[in-house]
Amino acid sequence: MEIKRQLMVHNMLPEGSDALTINSGTTHHSKQKTATVNYKGVKFTPEFIPQAYVNKKDWRQLTAKELACLAPNEDRNDFNTIYLGEIPEALQACFETLHLVESTNRDEVFDRLEKDPPAIQKATELLNEFLLPKSNSKKFNFHCIGVNHPNLELVASNTTMLAVGHKESVRKLLGLHNDGTQLMTIKTAHEFGNRISINLGKDPRYFLFVNLHLMEAYKMLQERMSADEFMAVNITNIPAYFFSHFPDYPVLKVQQKQYQYYIAATDNCFHDGSTLGNKNLDITMVYFGSFQY
Repeated sequence: MEIKRQLMVHNMLPEGSDALTINSGTTHHSKQKTATVNYKGVKFTPEFIPQAYVNKKDWRQLTAKELACLAPNEDRNDFNTIYLGEIPEALQACFETLHLVESTNRDEVFDRLEKDPPAIQKATELLNEFLLPKSNSKKFNFHCIGVNHPNLELVASNTTMLAVGHKESVRKLLGLHNDGTQLMTIKTAHEFGNRISINLGKDPRYFLFVNLHLMEAYKMLQERMSADEFMAVNITNIPAYFFSHFPDYPVLKVQQKQYQYYIAATDNCFHDGSTLGNKNLDITMVYFGSFQY
């Protein structure tokens, strides 16, 4: 199935289009072998929630036609465009002083952050200088430092019901998903801004996404499903419905090297992150806002 002219990609990465690959679609997690995590004496095969769908692994470079389909135009904004780039050298140098890449677990990451308040203050100032020109509303907020094991097919999980200090092996991965909450619907998901996620880890990581607005996926389902079945589609279950009806719609993958970022309206598209093939701890910094450039 060919990709549609929907979400655009504004790519400022040094690697250009070489940072992007595309596949032939998705499959239910039970139909594809999951990689085993084996890190610092911890070995387990991640489990997924029952309704999770995952990307197929037949990645290839994009054709000229596919790249043209993703090319940005002057109508780009915070919900119709994925922005890719690299943080400024001064900010990179500031993060280098924290030695986060020497961490081997989540606790070590936060210990290093807590032990150097001046560096954190400097990083915050430089981040504000970097983000302010990209912010529509001039308002943005720090969301989290994300820490994941290496060699995870996909990284997102719902940890709200898990005990503090839980083992990574008990997490249930969501599969490709959208970040919608009870505050929004499929029709309003595009109104909630976007996020920037910066790779602070040693290894490259990957951002996977389907280049469709949530409303377009909704319309496609309406055309494919019976009226009674379509009535059940909502912002929570739309990924499972979409991937079961359109398993051949391609997924795109962006390689994020250290200090590279993506900006995406993750409420408004199917997506996930991946550390597959990595050997070192995955560390990201995430801000919420309404970013574009």
